[in-house]
Amino acid sequence: MFSRILLPLLFVSTSALASYQSAEGIYGKGSISLSGYRRTIIEMVDSGYYFSVVPWMKDYLVKNNSTLDAGLEEAFDNIISATGVKPFETLPENVLKRSRSGNVHYILAKRLLKTNRYQDALSELSKVKADHSAYPFVSNMKGTLLSFLGNHKEAQLQFKDCVRYSEKRMGSSKSKLKDKQLEVNKDNCLAGIARSQFAGQDFKKSELSYLDIQKSSLVWPEILFEEAWTSYYEKNYNRTLGKLISYRAPVFDFIFKPEIDVLKALTYLKMCLYDDARKTVDEFYSSNLNPSRDLRSFLNGRGKDYRYYYTLMADHEAMKSSPLPIVDSILKSVRKDSAYSEMKGALAMAMGEYNLLRKQRNSGFKANLVRNIKTVMDEYRTLIGAYVRAGLVSKYAELYNAFQGMSYIKLEVLAQRKERLYQTDVPNASGKRGDVKYIERNDKQYFWTFNGEFWADELGDYVFALRSEC
Repeated sequence: MFSRILLPLLFVSTSALASYQSAEGIYGKGSISLSGYRRTIIEMVDSGYYFSVVPWMKDYLVKNNSTLDAGLEEAFDNIISATGVKPFETLPENVLKRSRSGNVHYILAKRLLKTNRYQDALSELSKVKADHSAYPFVSNMKGTLLSFLGNHKEAQLQFKDCVRYSEKRMGSSKSKLKDKQLEVNKDNCLAGIARSQFAGQDFKKSELSYLDIQKSSLVWPEILFEEAWTSYYEKNYNRTLGKLISYRAPVFDFIFKPEIDVLKALTYLKMCLYDDARKTVDEFYSSNLNPSRDLRSFLNGRGKDYRYYYTLMADHEAMKSSPLPIVDSILKSVRKDSAYSEMKGALAMAMGEYNLLRKQRNSGFKANLVRNIKTVMDEYRTLIGAYVRAGLVSKYAELYNAFQGMSYIKLEVLAQRKERLYQTDVPNASGKRGDVKYIERNDKQYFWTFNGEFWADELGDYVFALRSEC
């Protein structure tokens, strides 16, 4: 069990109790019809039981091949608001295709996206109307798909739709969890606008669009690296280095991104600061070569034992040391992912619902519900374990790619330094290296001396003042 999970305090209102009792009456003592399932699910959702009916909702979707009526669609939406879409992504594709539910179209599109069937995914999303509760997330996915297909202008329109609908729904949402999901969705779409502009090589617009994301946003720490790349492509190398140094602030100790050092070394190389580039490469090799080998052995030794990875993260959150320091560092990064937080939060809610369910009087109905929710909780633990393992594998891949990049930079530094040995007009690199005259700024940007102290409102705004030696 995760440490520091605060299970929600669940109170049973008179109406909720009546709905539970009504559902129990409908369910009876034996098997029930499809319409009986429908009524039972709606009554249980009305009484605040979302996770207990997930297996029944799946069963209904498998057996029913018509559009969900308004009552069940609303109940399904409430289930997904609590559980997320992951419990339903495992349904067979042919089952998902049969349904005309907006939620199911969204789930199917996610499945198609994962298999790179972008056009098919877009076709599914086009069936979801703008007044559907999932539409802010639908427009986000549309923007992503259009970006993958190279249609960056249309992608920006979808991302702007996503921002507008997310903000609109945030004001009317009945759930704090849904509000948080919408807020993160909005910020991801703001990032999507900037990314589409970057992909279209409109770097100036991209730089300004990134600034629309507040520093308090959960997505901003990762976005700072993308901003650094934007400055790099604008050839504003001092600003690239300034943004990257923000990652040395203690508040960013959870960031594990090997590409930061690669971009740093590459930027020094572009400025012909070969000693700085070489030093960055050497420090990266010294810090990461052996740990990356240990990480590979660790992953190979554990295979796809997802329950092990679930327990690994649980121990990590309980402040227990992981088998390797590098694993600890990566787990700290995975913990901050919004997808991980959503699954962890859903499991906590399921555990709270399980404790509430246990207080009901013993009956065959209760026994089936308990069996349902235990199955759902086990699925979440497996999903979390799979996500943790995927995070570790992904970070190993990033390290592998970073070493390839660093190898190129190391060879390029050697070649450039060798070439300089034969030059007689090499710029004089002696004397003071930094000067404000080398900084590009606008009228709204000011100078402030950096003394190695990091202030929250300054993070991401630092800029170096180095002279290029090219």
